[in-house]
Amino acid sequence: MQKMHIHPCRPYADGILFDDMVDLPISARNRLARRGVVFLTEFRANGRLYGGSIIADSMSAAGQIAFGRGLGETIVGTLVNTGAGDLPDGVRP
Repeated sequence: MQKMHIHPCRPYADGILFDDMVDLPISARNRLARRGVVFLTEFRANGRLYGGSIIADSMSAAGQIAFGRGLGETIVGTLVNTGAGDLPDGVRP
C-alpha cells in the first residue's frame, strides 16, 4: 500500500479535504452542530488515526460523502458542540 500524503498543517490527505468545518467561524460551527448536520469521521493513514467532519443532512448522506472521498473514513458520531462555548469568532480555544 502506498503511503498517503497528509498535509502538515491543514486537513488534507492526498489533496482531499477531510474536515468540512476547518475554516468556519466558531459561531457557524456551533449553529451547524445544533442542527445535527455535522458528522465526525476518522480514518487511518500511515499508522496514525485522523479525525475530520462532514456537513450533511443525514447520516446516510454523510456516509456517501465519506465513501466518495476515498480515504476509508468511517462516521463515528454527530457533533453536538465545538466546546468553544460562547467565544467570539476569531478567538480559538
